[in-house]
Amino acid sequence: MSKNKTKSKIIKRDIFNEKAVTFLDLGCGENKRQGCIGVDFRKVEGVDIVQNLTIFPWLSLPDNVADVIYTSHLLEHINPDSPDPRLAGLIDLLLKTKVVKKGDIERYVGEYRFLGGFVRFMDEVWRITKPGGQFISTFPFAGSPGYWQDPTHVNPITHVTMAYFDPLAKDSAGNMYHLYSIYRAKPWKIVKCFYDQNGFMEIAMEKRVIDKSYGTLDNSLDSSVK
Repeated sequence: MSKNKTKSKIIKRDIFNEKAVTFLDLGCGENKRQGCIGVDFRKVEGVDIVQNLTIFPWLSLPDNVADVIYTSHLLEHINPDSPDPRLAGLIDLLLKTKVVKKGDIERYVGEYRFLGGFVRFMDEVWRITKPGGQFISTFPFAGSPGYWQDPTHVNPITHVTMAYFDPLAKDSAGNMYHLYSIYRAKPWKIVKCFYDQNGFMEIAMEKRVIDKSYGTLDNSLDSSVK
């Protein structure tokens, strides 16, 4: 066995060590944060795991693996829409008539029924974060010049947007938002949130353990591909 092959096997086996503190940089591109495991859909310098973050679930990333997850200028690119139901119908037909195989759909399409692309994205971040772990993200505030300047920005986010993911989120006056019950995504706790309406926003969220009082749902609606 060559030295390169040996090294490759070691990296694959040891890249996630449950005893170590693990930092992930999702959508890192060529600018991976120091000390992190880099995840991107492109195999470029610094990327350790190739994973398309718009295909769910993220098969390359196991449950409860990260202590801290970072994203920088990624969330505004995540399509918030649910999949086209006509596409789901077509895939069902192709599977039923055996034109395509289930394994091919899992690999190239992933789930094709889910409630909102951004909600589903946040649920995957929750899944791969250890209990009590944190998700830290930076992005342009919705409606700011930095948001509008990029033609690929499709997901406007404000501090209130993130309250949809925290069942106990409160406004600046200490009043409950009561927004979580609308989509009932996997639960987070907003730890810190800084924003400039004409600039950028940075938010730190902590993974909550699911409590039956939250009424959390499984936002994956796809029963045909598991």
